[in-house]
Amino acid sequence: MHNILTRIVIALFAATFFITTSTANAIDNNQAALLRKGKASLERSDYNSALASYLKYIQTEEKRTPKDTANLLDAYYNIGGIYSVYQDFAQALDIYESGYKLSCAANDANMQFKFLNNMIGASCDIGKTAEARKLNAKVKQLRGVEHGKLMFYYYFNNGFIAGFEKRDNEKAHWMNMAIATVNRYGLPQKYLVYPYSEIYQCYERQGQLNKALAALLKYDTLAHVINNRQSKNVGKGKDADYQGQAYLFADCYKGLMRIYTKMGNKEKALYYQNEFFRYNDSLLNVNEFSKIRNQHLNYENHQTQLIIDSQRKTILYQTICLVMLAVLVVTAVVAIIIIKRQRKVLYDTNIALFDRNNELVEAEQNTLPQRVDTSTDTGSSTASTTVSEQLLHAIADAMKDSSNFCNPDFSLSMLAQAVDSNTTYVSQAINTSYNKNFRTILNEYRVKEAMKRMKDIATYGNYSIQGISESVGFKSASNFIAAFKKTTGMTPSLYQKLSKNE
Repeated sequence: MHNILTRIVIALFAATFFITTSTANAIDNNQAALLRKGKASLERSDYNSALASYLKYIQTEEKRTPKDTANLLDAYYNIGGIYSVYQDFAQALDIYESGYKLSCAANDANMQFKFLNNMIGASCDIGKTAEARKLNAKVKQLRGVEHGKLMFYYYFNNGFIAGFEKRDNEKAHWMNMAIATVNRYGLPQKYLVYPYSEIYQCYERQGQLNKALAALLKYDTLAHVINNRQSKNVGKGKDADYQGQAYLFADCYKGLMRIYTKMGNKEKALYYQNEFFRYNDSLLNVNEFSKIRNQHLNYENHQTQLIIDSQRKTILYQTICLVMLAVLVVTAVVAIIIIKRQRKVLYDTNIALFDRNNELVEAEQNTLPQRVDTSTDTGSSTASTTVSEQLLHAIADAMKDSSNFCNPDFSLSMLAQAVDSNTTYVSQAINTSYNKNFRTILNEYRVKEAMKRMKDIATYGNYSIQGISESVGFKSASNFIAAFKKTTGMTPSLYQKLSKNE
């Protein structure tokens, strides 16, 4: 009898061990598959697929003990890079900070170096240049990183920060120092793509278009070298630093389009404009990216809520378990009813807002906003009033031409030149007559033009929000979204969706 019981215990232990081991192996295989898929997607610049794979990987890996720190760090780094490509720099910074903390805990100097450099870029992009300088000081103090590489990024980061602080001469100085460092320490030529992608902007703002073009052409050459090398190594596990670099083409072509436009070479400007939109739209599916990002944010919120609920249930379960279950059921039913009602109200409100905006656009037809009556009993002279009216008519005529206000570099001085006046008179006429400044009116014109283009499904139906915003002169999609919402009361993505459903 004793022997039988012993065999039963041994058999149960063996079965338990087998189940546990099999489950662990299944998780390991699944994690490895997610990493392979993420890497392969990134190598072919399929950013959304890569993002989805890496996010699923970290959601599982963060719960495991012990963690696969090396691969988890790599996943954090790549996720942050994808967010940066989509210009979601705030989210990228959060991801980089998580990865940096993990790399510090693991005492991995090389990964600390990578995260710090990317945190500097993301901090600048959201306006935190002071914080970026502190981070760059940490870069210089790092130990265990190749000295030439460290100095290259230290110089590059200084130039990058200076650029965001509108100090172009200093930016050019640091970028040239970074270029010299590549040659001095014999670093791979791929490093040169980063300073050339920045230095041409200094020359452009200084009006040195030939220098800007020369830097851009070097940038273009390096981008092709990097991506050709990447394509040769897809699936070979080589040159990880080269993966997912196709977005460089879109960035480079955007600059070439702008420079050739300023140089008056319309043929090349149009060519690179087409190339920019082709690469940008093929690489960046903003809607899919938003969906994946929101799924991850919902996951994180859900995990936080699970912890709160677990703690709450542990306390309450011992005392009022049955009452709590009843409350949860009632709350869920009420919440569903409220949510359904709110969705119905929100939908009706959005439709009404959409119709009202369309009516306003059709009614205005390229006219300036309604004027504000600023007359007083004392008044001004008839001659002054006549001159002001003439100037306002001239402004209105100039703003009827969409090629003016859709020019991303269109400014108050350009408008003043178009109406044969000066910036002071034009600004004063606009502010006095419409109680708005030039920038506000310019954004309203661009927003209304964007609304017309989004309704023109035949021509602009395949344009992303990024493409629409740049086609009407906005240099930043975030600025476009903010201006669109301020003017219309709704987001451009919602307006585009409703336009397609008409």
